[in-house]
Amino acid sequence: MNEPDENSPKPKYQWPRVALAFVILGIALAILFVALAAKKIEQQRDFTPLPATAPTR
Repeated sequence: MNEPDENSPKPKYQWPRVALAFVILGIALAILFVALAAKKIEQQRDFTPLPATAPTR
């Protein structure tokens, strides 16, 4: 009785676009944070302290 008309326009939802935007933003932030953490670890690994016989000023 109350069957939807096949020719009626379907509603256009906004939430799928918002959800997709959040997923893309989350992936981008994850890549950024992993890259920054890797750079920090690389800097810590490359750090060589001065030898004990180095003159102090």
